[in-house]
Amino acid sequence: MSIKATVETRCPGGCEPIEAEVWSFVRGDRDENLRDRLLVGELNLTLCDECGKHFTPEATLVYLDPTVHLLAFVFPASYEKEAERWRVKMAEDYRAMREAYGDAMAVQIEPLQLFGLDMLTSLLRKEDALEDEVEVAEYFCRSLSLSTAKIPRGFTRPRHLPRILPYAGSAFSREAAVRGVGALLKANDRLRAFESWRSYLESDEPDPPRESR
Repeated sequence: MSIKATVETRCPGGCEPIEAEVWSFVRGDRDENLRDRLLVGELNLTLCDECGKHFTPEATLVYLDPTVHLLAFVFPASYEKEAERWRVKMAEDYRAMREAYGDAMAVQIEPLQLFGLDMLTSLLRKEDALEDEVEVAEYFCRSLSLSTAKIPRGFTRPRHLPRILPYAGSAFSREAAVRGVGALLKANDRLRAFESWRSYLESDEPDPPRESR
């Protein structure tokens, strides 16, 4: 369930303060309309009574989508200069959420700290683009008889990697993954996100973790 709050705010033009209703907690997996409004820049958009201009109040938003293992604390962009202070605040609020809701709200997810709704919007757009490639890749993997390993989002998200890793044969290994990614890209070289997997596998980085089945 998404939650609203009332905040006192002032438009950038310096008009008199007003009270505005804003979304303070959004469940992206349950409220697709709110997710869509976020993607087009309309979430929490407020009209100033005095000058008639639209603006977005400075307010903290917690965004949760357990289906993609995402919990983000989105602070106002102006707070970034005190990032460490707000990191501590985020940790405190996260502990409170876990104590209050536990598994009921699926908050056993390490939170991301973001500044400004634009950062969250950019993240979601990138993940949507990655997911489009994943869907195409899954089709090709089936047609090529390639297996796929699911990789935890906590690993792939900061590295901008797809959430699946193709591999050849029935047993996963780094070498099998190199062959699998190579076969996928040979069949469809437009899956550019999987080029990132090839680069990772050819580097000295450790083997990626896999989700337990």
